[in-house]
Amino acid sequence: MSICHHPDESTLMAYSAGALTEGFNLVVAAHLDPCPQCRQKVAEAEALGGELLGVLPAAQMSADGLDRVWDLIDREPADSDAVVLPSAAQVESRYDLPGVLKAYLPQGLSGVHWRTVVPGIRQYVFRDIDSGSGTVRLLSIAPGTSIPQHTHCGSELTLVLRGSYGDEIGRFRSGDMADLDDSVKHQPVADTDETCICLIATDDRLKFSDMFSRLLQPLVGI
Repeated sequence: MSICHHPDESTLMAYSAGALTEGFNLVVAAHLDPCPQCRQKVAEAEALGGELLGVLPAAQMSADGLDRVWDLIDREPADSDAVVLPSAAQVESRYDLPGVLKAYLPQGLSGVHWRTVVPGIRQYVFRDIDSGSGTVRLLSIAPGTSIPQHTHCGSELTLVLRGSYGDEIGRFRSGDMADLDDSVKHQPVADTDETCICLIATDDRLKFSDMFSRLLQPLVGI
């Protein structure tokens, strides 16, 4: 797979530092699955963070600090929502579904219960994933269909899982990721005869250019 579009360096740094929302974390992790270039950058950022921790002055521990640490260790481990990255050996040669999504979609993309937004556009919203004031969703765009022109109130991360789309920024194919902010206005169009399926996380609502889309927005929750 040839990946041409990657997350911004600052996004990868924030991912390495654990500073992203759960929704953004999921999309970045899904991109890292097939992208050795970004996996390497994350590994380097984590190594740098470890070195910086090593030179920080030691903090004073409270009198009962050690007892509290052992108490936490002895407790039953709580269920974790953290995204666990697969090793490079687990990345399949055929890119179908990133490993981090398999827990959310055990039947794969073929088992998704889509909801039609408008003709040619369907979505599946992930529940109970924190993404600030935004959402995490799968978007299915039929061949030749375009998303209404819009910009963003906040940030948006879009990962192409299948098919491709083109917009004012470029052409995005399977494995490519768009890292967008409120300065970008675009109109993605599924540009092949294959349905384009994307994993999208936002931390705020979209801002549509035309009146019809703005009226429809409260009904579809985008």
